[in-house]
Amino acid sequence: MDLDDLVRDTLPVNQPYDGLLAEAYDVWLPPDGNYGDVDDFRCAIEGGNGPALELGCGNGRLLLGFVGGGLDVEGVDASADMLGICAAHAADAGIDVTLHQADWTTLDLEKQYATVYNPAGSFALIDTDDAARVALVAWQRHLRPGGQLLISMDVPSGPDLDANYEWRIRRCGTRPRDGMTFLVHEAFRYDTTAQVQHVLNRHEVWDAGGALVSTFLRRMQIRWWTRPQMEALLRDCDFVDVQTEGSGDGFVTVGRAP
Repeated sequence: MDLDDLVRDTLPVNQPYDGLLAEAYDVWLPPDGNYGDVDDFRCAIEGGNGPALELGCGNGRLLLGFVGGGLDVEGVDASADMLGICAAHAADAGIDVTLHQADWTTLDLEKQYATVYNPAGSFALIDTDDAARVALVAWQRHLRPGGQLLISMDVPSGPDLDANYEWRIRRCGTRPRDGMTFLVHEAFRYDTTAQVQHVLNRHEVWDAGGALVSTFLRRMQIRWWTRPQMEALLRDCDFVDVQTEGSGDGFVTVGRAP
């Protein structure tokens, strides 16, 4: 059977994190959450000995804790709604934060940083090697000589590789201020040759009484690169001292501007 016979929708792919999706993300991954990547990026920023830029800062999941802790870090994101949520969190916490709305894959801020970092695997939203190189070149322009770039990446493994669009719950969370619950189901399959995960998300919003308020579908394509492939991409774009840190299938590739 042709796997494509199962799912032939024409939904747009990798739409921005706007509207209800931005609200849901903030419920699932709030800035005061306990995240495993906090310490690694904090150490990198501190070791960079200069200002830092977070690529795809979203609602401030990492950014606000760093700025609140006295680090000189700015954030950039393509979504105005996500940046609005981030700014609101910053105001509530009395934090002065610098945010830029821009396509972070074709960045042009006319400023350089000691550290530029891309957490949470959002690099996987870039779909081709050529597009990845365009982004890497843009990011290198924003680094001081010797400045460091860090990119987080996850490589799928295990039984999920055999998935064939079976539905399961991805995330569910309730917003304390109004009792609204944001639930997302996911169904996916992997194309291991192309190194792409094809994802269909069914989002639902439920009120405090458990009544369905809204639902919508979202299509995602998640591209992954292996450790050697990520290192090769950075070297192709003239990064030096390229290395990969981490264990298992999640890692961070680090390179420096010449």
